Amino acid sequence: MVTVSTNTVHDEAHYSVRPRCVHTITDRFSLSNTYLIVEDRLLVVDPGSETHVRLLLKYIRTFLHRSPDEIDLIVLTHLHPEHTNGVEFLRRFCAAPVAASSVALALSQSAHAMTVPRITHLLPGTLHHLDIFSVQYTQQVKFVDMWLHDVGGLPFHPDWRVIASSGHTPESLCLYNPFTHELLCGDTLATLNARTPLLRRGVNRRLLDETLHVLRSLPVRYLYPGHGQQIIGETPLANIEVEW
Repeated sequence: MVTVSTNTVHDEAHYSVRPRCVHTITDRFSLSNTYLIVEDRLLVVDPGSETHVRLLLKYIRTFLHRSPDEIDLIVLTHLHPEHTNGVEFLRRFCAAPVAASSVALALSQSAHAMTVPRITHLLPGTLHHLDIFSVQYTQQVKFVDMWLHDVGGLPFHPDWRVIASSGHTPESLCLYNPFTHELLCGDTLATLNARTPLLRRGVNRRLLDETLHVLRSLPVRYLYPGHGQQIIGETPLANIEVEW
């Protein structure tokens, strides 16, 4: 069975100034989530598979009574295939550019040159071999049109901020809306175990500690992970477990 869930209730005045705008498209068999941000235009995050995209298109047309042409941006929280395999299929129905972390571009270029990358302040001294950026990643970089930087606003959607969350993967990022207190965290956090947020293990302990510190500093009421169920509450990040 395939499940499509929406988060369009407007009873959250207690939590935030504005109503939340994230809708969840999920296939319960894969436990992987695609997100649709509904504003004046539409933003898709992590179109994981052709199945996810088909569900997404049906949801946009049938339940929102809108058109896929209104999608103006596709964001990838990281380049794992279960989050990116639906990109090419989705772009048959819209002309939206694809955006990902600028760290992915730097890693790809460095892997191509067979040199260890120097990636600003995000990854100093953390890369000791090149196998963390696979050949498959290098191929996926080719369909990215726009590169996102830490603390920058999303193109066309300035209320959403980019948060570099290197640790689980070097190019991971989260999207945060300070006006609605919503956090889309990709694979940085998962909620597969009793809905407790789990900070995913990565290649560098220090980067995980930095990511954990940043996320805990954010006022979050709605947590949307790449895998598992969303968490809604006063402090959904208060009890983060760390996968070491």
